[in-house]
Amino acid sequence: MIKNKSLARIKAIHQLSRQYNGKTKGAHQKKLLQLMREHIDEIEELAAAKNKHFLIETGDLIILCFELLLENRTEIDEVIVECFGRYEKKLKSLIELKK
Repeated sequence: MIKNKSLARIKAIHQLSRQYNGKTKGAHQKKLLQLMREHIDEIEELAAAKNKHFLIETGDLIILCFELLLENRTEIDEVIVECFGRYEKKLKSLIELKK
């Protein structure tokens, strides 16, 4: 899913983020969650204003999500693949209920 070059950059960003936002897992995770909330608010505001910059902010949110996975020593690809299956199953179930 995530190519090696991209994964290396995500890991490098994560290390820089830990240096800046908090070296302990608890402090860094707390900061990541705060930043995620702030990005969601900004994405909602920009999308409502029809400002396409919300797409860039969505990309920033994705990086924060990747960081949260790395912070918890999780393989990004494994989580993504598991979530694909969960979403597919849930959506199919919801579609069936709607019929």
